Amino acid sequence: METQNAQKMKQKMENIEKNLDYIKENMSKIGEGPIFIELVGTPKSGKTTISNAMKNLFEKKGIKFQVRQETAEYNPIEDKGTEEYNVWMVAEIIKNLSEDMANKEPRIVLYDRGILDRIPWLDYAVIFSELSRHDEYTIFEILDTDFISGYKPLVYNFLTSPETSIARKGKEGRLVNRKSVGIYNDCLLQNKDLIESYSQNQHFIETDPYQGNLKAFLTDISELMTSDVKERIREEIDYNNSFKNQDNTEDLDEYKTGTEDTSYDR
Repeated sequence: METQNAQKMKQKMENIEKNLDYIKENMSKIGEGPIFIELVGTPKSGKTTISNAMKNLFEKKGIKFQVRQETAEYNPIEDKGTEEYNVWMVAEIIKNLSEDMANKEPRIVLYDRGILDRIPWLDYAVIFSELSRHDEYTIFEILDTDFISGYKPLVYNFLTSPETSIARKGKEGRLVNRKSVGIYNDCLLQNKDLIESYSQNQHFIETDPYQGNLKAFLTDISELMTSDVKERIREEIDYNNSFKNQDNTEDLDEYKTGTEDTSYDR
């Protein structure tokens, strides 16, 4: 007989499959452009593991899924403790966003640390004197542009304790140490409301309880993310249908009142 945990896992897997089926069937109905997802959070909290797993999960189902690699992985500026490094990060993310928003193909685009992830990191840079407060405020102004208003991602914040982050890395380093991780986590929590204001939806996931249980971590996040994407598509379809119904009602009213323009050239 199945244990209770096994039954819960089986139900989660069934939910994921149902969500994916709905997404595949209705993805083309969302209109122009992608659904954005952004992963934010503590170093070594599992973000890249999740992004790779989600790409495999969605693509196996035949759903177009694009991953934007964490820009820190290919930043050409070697010294991470400089203002130039932080400015380059923001500029590169904006470039990527411009490309993705210009592409009107319905699909899912996941950012492994996108523009919203820069909010706590810029605070962190100011604390460590890597960026001036004035420049931080100037960079933040990009968030209130009409361009960025079109970016409303589903956001997943992964919070990991300094001890667990160090254990996953194997040793302490420049960013992964008790002091740095603790300060970053504080910056993330302090900016929770600000990040939410630029999000379609936001979740905070504490990853310490999943230590040593990768399968449960991937399953829970997969269920959560596929459910959110499904709901996002449902909302978009309802929104589009409401406009169609409104247009049809206006056309009918014009016909009944005789206000429709029936002139023509003889």
